[in-house]
Amino acid sequence: MSTTPARRLAMMGAAALALLAPAFASAADLTVRIEGVRSADGDIRVALHRRADGVDFPDSAGIVKAAMRPAAEGGDIAFPGLPPGEYAIAAFHDEDRNGDLNTGLLGIPTEGYGFSNDARGTFGPPGFDAAAFTVKPGDRRPAVTVRLGYPES
Repeated sequence: MSTTPARRLAMMGAAALALLAPAFASAADLTVRIEGVRSADGDIRVALHRRADGVDFPDSAGIVKAAMRPAAEGGDIAFPGLPPGEYAIAAFHDEDRNGDLNTGLLGIPTEGYGFSNDARGTFGPPGFDAAAFTVKPGDRRPAVTVRLGYPES
């Protein structure tokens, strides 16, 4: 019994999907909970980073996914379909909706910001290792909390 080219193509596609199934099964839906938002003004911006050679965290070159939501909406931010690996999160409260973390004369942020693991840097942001967490194969709903800190007013 011979198969048609279309049938062979369909069978190859099904075989390829079967081979990829373990990769999809190990993907996780990461939930990021932002705490400490001081007002409903502006947006909450969250960036999910991976380690990148020659790139300092939280440089945008290390971002693999990003999300934004109005601060007034509250709630969690989801990053679906995340493959296992090591990640770090940087978040900030863009109160004036200009797309940037505002800073003062000395480069000190004037809007709220935070990192995974409550990581803090000395004279700048923390390194990737301080903020890093691992999404393991088989994790179904990993969750990370980021607490925003605001400069003294």
